[in-house]
Amino acid sequence: MSGRWARARAGWNRFWFAPQSTAPVEVIRIVFGVLATLWMVSLLPVLEPFFGDRGVITARDLPFGSWTMFSLVLGTPAIWVLWVVGLLAAVALAVGFRTRLAALIVFVVMMSVTRSAPLAFNAGDALLRIVSFYVLLMPAGSAVSVDRWRSDRANLWSFPRRAPWALRLAQIQLSVIYISTVWEKAGGAHWRDGTAVSYAVRIGEVSRLPVPSFVTDSLVLAQLATYGTLAGELAVGVLVWNKVARPYVLAIGVLLHLSIELTLAVGFFSMTIVTLYLAFLPPERAEQVLRWARDRVGRLRRRRREEPPTPLAMQPVADDGLVDVPDAREPVDAAPEPVVVVAAEEGEAGLDRSTERDSAPGTKALSDA
Repeated sequence: MSGRWARARAGWNRFWFAPQSTAPVEVIRIVFGVLATLWMVSLLPVLEPFFGDRGVITARDLPFGSWTMFSLVLGTPAIWVLWVVGLLAAVALAVGFRTRLAALIVFVVMMSVTRSAPLAFNAGDALLRIVSFYVLLMPAGSAVSVDRWRSDRANLWSFPRRAPWALRLAQIQLSVIYISTVWEKAGGAHWRDGTAVSYAVRIGEVSRLPVPSFVTDSLVLAQLATYGTLAGELAVGVLVWNKVARPYVLAIGVLLHLSIELTLAVGFFSMTIVTLYLAFLPPERAEQVLRWARDRVGRLRRRRREEPPTPLAMQPVADDGLVDVPDAREPVDAAPEPVVVVAAEEGEAGLDRSTERDSAPGTKALSDA
């Protein structure tokens, strides 16, 4: 019994605290920073109509323990200050500048916005808020960041080893999302009879690309799509912990959410859930991805520096005899030039001939005669 307990304890500590490369954390930080920036920009059209002086969102009583910064700035121009701070923090998170502070600001702004108007946002916004909290806990910015460049420029692309407990929380969160989703859907009548997907893609307010009617009207195809969705989500939630099955189930998940993104307007949900997939990216593969991106950018920069300057093309002579010279202040009259040269040459030739004639013996006598 003591041996089993010791092995279980060692496995527990290894799962949560065995140091590993922070490369997966940096990949998540960069991708999520870009996603958070896009989310902040998406607030621009609705910020004033929702939270401005005449906005439709009014102050409300929050449940016990809930908070939002918008309770201080709702209906005032300060909402724009909060938005600008959130946007700058999202950009700073993507590049790794003051990473921990930037992650904290992004989390606070996302929490404030979604808590102030829960009915105006969807599950994708809530998931963004959850991921921002996990990024706040991760050792983000330890490599491939402005913070690392400022502190240790020589080791910018070296990935320190840290305890992955925050990354494990994100992995567990992904699994819980899928398993709980399947559990909730299994209680719905349309999911049980296999028609849920057919109904969902025919909701005009949230549909993007129209699905052909022979798919939505076919009970067999509708059931295949519905039960296939449940099976795929259950596979991701359970089999993602198996190293052999993990690449395959994550690929199934990517295809599933790509189809959702193409057919339904679900905000940032699909992009955020795929970002959470990166928590299962092996450290060595994450390092390869980041170094490949570095080398790719470096090759593009060298290619631009090594490209010779493009020579100026020969400009054709127009019908009016003018040559279009790009750098000239005035057009040059090209036609008279050859005439002048020829005339000069002929004059010189005639002068030379007359001189020879005058200087030749007997020339004057012939002329007198």
